[in-house]
Amino acid sequence: MHKLIRFISLLLVSVMMLGTMAFADTINEPSIFARSAVLYNPDKDVILYAKDMDAKIYPASMTKVLTALLVLEYFEPDELITVGTEINEVSLDSSKAGHIKGEVLNIETLVRGLIIPSGNDTAVVAACAVAKRYKNDTTLNYNQCMTVFSAMMNERAKELGCKNSNFSNPHGYHADDHYTTSHDMALIVAESIKNELISKIAMEKSYSGSGAGDSTVSSDTITQEYNWMSHNLLITSGEYYYQHATGLKTGFTDQAGSCVAATAEKEGTTLIAIVSDSEDPDRWYDAKALFEYGFNNFTNHTISTVGGTASSLKIANPKKNEPDTLDLITKESKINYLRNDKADGIISQVNILPEYIAESKDGDNSVLLLKAPIEKDTAVGTITYTTDDTVLFSTELYASRDVEKAGIIQRITETIKTVFSVIFSLKGLIVAVVVVIIIIIILLIRRKRSRSYNYYSGYRFKSNNRRFR
Repeated sequence: MHKLIRFISLLLVSVMMLGTMAFADTINEPSIFARSAVLYNPDKDVILYAKDMDAKIYPASMTKVLTALLVLEYFEPDELITVGTEINEVSLDSSKAGHIKGEVLNIETLVRGLIIPSGNDTAVVAACAVAKRYKNDTTLNYNQCMTVFSAMMNERAKELGCKNSNFSNPHGYHADDHYTTSHDMALIVAESIKNELISKIAMEKSYSGSGAGDSTVSSDTITQEYNWMSHNLLITSGEYYYQHATGLKTGFTDQAGSCVAATAEKEGTTLIAIVSDSEDPDRWYDAKALFEYGFNNFTNHTISTVGGTASSLKIANPKKNEPDTLDLITKESKINYLRNDKADGIISQVNILPEYIAESKDGDNSVLLLKAPIEKDTAVGTITYTTDDTVLFSTELYASRDVEKAGIIQRITETIKTVFSVIFSLKGLIVAVVVVIIIIIILLIRRKRSRSYNYYSGYRFKSNNRRFR
């Protein structure tokens, strides 16, 4: 009895250990508090995690990422602009950087005012400057500038692949017709961090200095000294600090909730986490959880290399003294950022163009044969890589060398060899035996009939002899 109990106990322990091992190998997605979120690898254009990423959300001050991008597409960082009456149009309850009418700012400081203190006054100053330059018209009033700049925002967003967005102001102060999605926001952030100045400013915890920056201005020019602190707690010291965080922009309105367009970099890999319609401090936990999920469970996997052999196929009737296979190479390099438990499940599917497919002589078309001649570097087909029915990459396959067609003598020789190989195969021998047996049976039948004919013919001959004797 004691031995039975001991055996059952050992069995249960073993099952529990196996279950623990299996659980350890399972990659669990993070639990996100936000209503909508996405984790995106911009370098590989891969979505690593999504939660209602295409749902309509209000971006609040995350809008200023697109505003900063447009500013730097129309101005150089050291250019100077003058603040106008547009700052009087900003709502009293807006977040402000503190600009005054007539003040001179350089563009670099203007971008800082968008990102670090999240100034709505900075946003309207930026929008008016861009709109006037775009239209080449310094007489545009505030409303005209907002109309022009909003159209520019929407056009740029579409160029970046945004499909479910509409921007009606440069700062994100709530408006029913000012909306986007977490997915679209990730695409905007991906483009913005290509700009070195935006990436640099996004990492700054604070800024202290003149609004004119290092630009030389006259003594009668109005400038201000600023002391701004970042609202992004992922890059500032404290409980919510994340060591790999590199920016970028926070946002909040009653309608949008707490948001953050966060970026992080680790070992050369950049990730973007968009957390929309969350609460504080949940948005910081969400962003950190997304980054940890991405960095800890995904790796760069090489799928294709330039000149790398992707497949090798047999050649029908290769020329004498030449290899009977042809390596097919790719001319594109592709590295995908894949979840570690998916990397081993990559499947490749080769598709050869009909004109390069040879028919099998024995009728077995399960083995794909290439038909010569084929010139080196000729595109003979494509190869597609998939995992979990998701297409990762597709590219053309090229011949790695010249393949000449076999000569007439060689083809005759090969035909004879094929015939003999068929004859002396097991299948051929069986057929031969059956044919021989059939021939023997036919000969025996004919012999028997021949004997019968001779017998009756002789009998009639003898009878006739008696009659006429």
